[in-house]
Amino acid sequence: MRASYVAVRRYEELLDLPPGLLAAAADTIYRYAAPAGTGSPTLDRGALLGTGPEAYHRLEDLIDRARSDDLVSGAEWDELTGRVCALPGLVIVPRKVWGELAERLLSEMIIADGVAWLQRFESLNRLLGHQVGQEAAIAALASSAADPTNEAFIETVCAFDASRHPDAARHVLAQLVNPTNERARYGALLACVRKIAYGHFTPDQRQGLVSMVRGFVGDPGTAPGVRVAAVDLLRRFATELSTDAQVQLRRALRDQPTLALVFTAGRLAATETARVVIDRIAASATAGLPREIPAYTDELMPMLVEEMLYDPVVDIRLYASMLLYATPYRVPMAAALASELLRAIGARDTSLAAAILGGLRFLGGPAERPIVERLVLATGTPDEATVAAAEHLGHVGGRSDAAFWHKALDQHGRRWRRYHDRASAETLRGLVYGLGMAHEDGLLAQVRADTEAPPPVRASASWWVRHPRTIRESATV
Repeated sequence: MRASYVAVRRYEELLDLPPGLLAAAADTIYRYAAPAGTGSPTLDRGALLGTGPEAYHRLEDLIDRARSDDLVSGAEWDELTGRVCALPGLVIVPRKVWGELAERLLSEMIIADGVAWLQRFESLNRLLGHQVGQEAAIAALASSAADPTNEAFIETVCAFDASRHPDAARHVLAQLVNPTNERARYGALLACVRKIAYGHFTPDQRQGLVSMVRGFVGDPGTAPGVRVAAVDLLRRFATELSTDAQVQLRRALRDQPTLALVFTAGRLAATETARVVIDRIAASATAGLPREIPAYTDELMPMLVEEMLYDPVVDIRLYASMLLYATPYRVPMAAALASELLRAIGARDTSLAAAILGGLRFLGGPAERPIVERLVLATGTPDEATVAAAEHLGHVGGRSDAAFWHKALDQHGRRWRRYHDRASAETLRGLVYGLGMAHEDGLLAQVRADTEAPPPVRASASWWVRHPRTIRESATV
């Protein structure tokens, strides 16, 4: 029998899990795996929501709440959008209400974490698939993506992959041709993975996309993550590349073993190399479980570890960590990843270190936070690992004290003033994101006032300081 929404929620109660954890994880994974463009969640809530007068009254109450200064929890967004999906032809008057709902939902999603983020992300996808609400949701994403002070370009632009609407494809291509910044371009490349798979582009758009992506691979100024995403897309276009184009691409990747592996195998490391790491992490996480289960061998968990660390598509890595986050492996898996992180840094395997830090974004708790802090401050650490540590710190469990924040800002600020390099600027931006997630408004104000800081970093600090407190507080529940 197919598990129902009420059955999943009952498991949460029986296992004493945070309300919504299993349901939100299931909604998110189903959403990514299913053909994009549908509004209703796979875990159907229809029987619970009803269609009588009481259902309409409840929906009205939720809409009024979302348009007020009241806090709106992730569970309430889940219910609101669930009720909207139960009424595909729903008319809301005035029409601007759709836009107000989409804009607030997106604003909260950008700064939410854990279950609160999962619930809002699924809710936004429902609006993107709703035949009436989709235009407002697309407009909210486009406005956010065009704002150079926005804090979450990658997930904002990437969210267009959930919509079949022609405007969504148009905005993705626009961010490839004339991106707001490199992170917006990266988000657009990620969006292309699903939009290509589900035929969201016209034949002319698809043809133009191939030549455009080839240009990213050959541009030495392109950020490393963008190049990986571009090569992975070309792998998906392999049947449409001429023999000469494939030969030229392989020649261009000859001295770049990681990118060559992405094109030939769709992985960030060779199978033999990856297997040693995967087996070590899986064994450590299994040994850390509360008890053994006789005669049971988990064949799925190592597959999730492989996807989390070695898939070239960052979305797939993220979703693998989300699935593990919703299981009893979460705590021992975080400890195993932390140990492997130190080993990867010692071996200067920056690609693996960055992937592990991405996994700790969801799985990491207070025990792992000091390790990530040390990476931010350590001298001699490869720039890619330092930047990744700063970018993900805001989502790792626990809190950093004022001494850490002051030291980190001072250290990387001094490096920026001396070298004006990309790594320093990106590390500072990651630290500002962490300050925003931690509600460190005093330090954010100091960064905003620092005339020697990189302009994008000051703009990021300003974005956090002026962000409505109601939105910031709502995003935590």
